[in-house]
Amino acid sequence: MFKRGEIGVKQLVYMGLLVAIGSLLMVTIQIPFFTEFLMYDPSDVAMLIGGFWFGPLQGIIMSFLKALIYLFSKGLAGPIGALANFFATAAFVGVASYIYQKDRRFVGAIKGMIVGTLAMVVISGFTNYFIALPLWGVPQEALIPTILTTTTPFNLTRGIVSSLLTIPVYKRVKNLLNSI
Repeated sequence: MFKRGEIGVKQLVYMGLLVAIGSLLMVTIQIPFFTEFLMYDPSDVAMLIGGFWFGPLQGIIMSFLKALIYLFSKGLAGPIGALANFFATAAFVGVASYIYQKDRRFVGAIKGMIVGTLAMVVISGFTNYFIALPLWGVPQEALIPTILTTTTPFNLTRGIVSSLLTIPVYKRVKNLLNSI
């Protein structure tokens, strides 16, 4: 019984560590893609590793905590950017890790990251159309063109780059995570 609780504590500690790493990456490494307000950061890599290892729900929880920390620590885009980031990351990590949970082979991880990237693009499209872009003052007639020419390519690139970075990083930390 004690060992079971100990494993839970270890899992929470590792999840917290991944959230901290993701948050640090999010506030320190920001590369502008397509526009000056869309910045790529590699924080999704840490969230995806956590989702792959601990499961989709934990990955989504970690994504929420990372967005919350970002909101309070740097939040240049304010609550709108943090919310949009949460939805995008949660879709990516939740879907990718769900698929990987069903097929824990390399092929399952690749399928998960591809479908997760597509889920991020779709969820981000809806989030931007109904919440983010209107709150940022984008006129109704410019919503779809902005989504098609700016946010969709950004999120597609974001998912691809994060997936390509996750593959070698996950292989390296897998042994550490196996010790849990």
